[in-house]
Amino acid sequence: MKHPKYFVSCDWGTSNFRIRLIAFDSLEVIKEHKTDQGVKKLYQEFLSSGNEDREGFFSEYLLSQLIYITDVNQPLYIIACGMVTSTMGLKEMEYAPMPINDDVNTLNVERLQLRNDIELILISGVKTTNDVMRGEEVQAIGLTKYLDKNAHLLLPGTHSKHLVYKEGRYVDFTTYMTGEMFDLISNQTIIKDFLKSAKMESLQEDAFIDGVKDGSNGKFLGSLFPLRAKWVSKSPLEQKQLIDKQKDQEMFTANYYYLSGLLIGTELTHLKDTTIPVVMAASGILFNLYQLALKTLEVKNFRCLDGTVLEHSMIQGQQSILQKYLENELLFNG
Repeated sequence: MKHPKYFVSCDWGTSNFRIRLIAFDSLEVIKEHKTDQGVKKLYQEFLSSGNEDREGFFSEYLLSQLIYITDVNQPLYIIACGMVTSTMGLKEMEYAPMPINDDVNTLNVERLQLRNDIELILISGVKTTNDVMRGEEVQAIGLTKYLDKNAHLLLPGTHSKHLVYKEGRYVDFTTYMTGEMFDLISNQTIIKDFLKSAKMESLQEDAFIDGVKDGSNGKFLGSLFPLRAKWVSKSPLEQKQLIDKQKDQEMFTANYYYLSGLLIGTELTHLKDTTIPVVMAASGILFNLYQLALKTLEVKNFRCLDGTVLEHSMIQGQQSILQKYLENELLFNG
């Protein structure tokens, strides 16, 4: 089967909806459209609507948004991943078990005919005996060209994923709730008033490095309370002097990055002595922090991929899966 000139990439998460018209061969993004109609919000609208056809409700929304990126009066393949296949999404699908690669036979892939010439291809998430993910597996498939035969792939985030790549397949993964723990500790504990977000300078970098070292040495729980204690243990006069010199804010910013380093160092501990190549893909501040943490821990063989590569990985993964899907369709349908 000759592959289409274009396809539609759909990334439907909990809070946001995004579709992109992609040139199949070059993977150029021709047009993009985003809304805040993530599956959680749309699912609530579905419940309030009295409509009993969830699949139809979500499909109609998807179809209504296509006009912003392409002519809908033509054959189209839409390939969707993320929370779209969750209990709140368009259609709940079972997680595919590990191991996986870009072969559709290792994934749960389902085809829905939205209109005569518009096909929606849904990709489920994947699971191990005690872990799950939806969406990151497609990014991981898109990043395989950057991996050696055996590798660790790190995808930092609210729920960081560490995937084990072996002999051309992802065979296992672990989720680290690093980002969520940072949010909880910095907003809902007694140390929240002693943390301040700011741009990382040399002083904050030193604090981050100290945090990484302490976290990697198993000092996580014992290192939290001192972030508060080192301030409240000072006399009122000492506190006033620091405030007058704005040193209190300097201290709280250092605490902020120390906490970040403490959590990331704890997450990366298992990689300190690995002889297997490590590839980390992240964007923005996470790229800088994880790169510095890997250097601090002296991980022997690591490579960092920036946000541009990470952003492209979703499209690359979807195209790889779509191509295999079309090849299988040709094989079975002649």
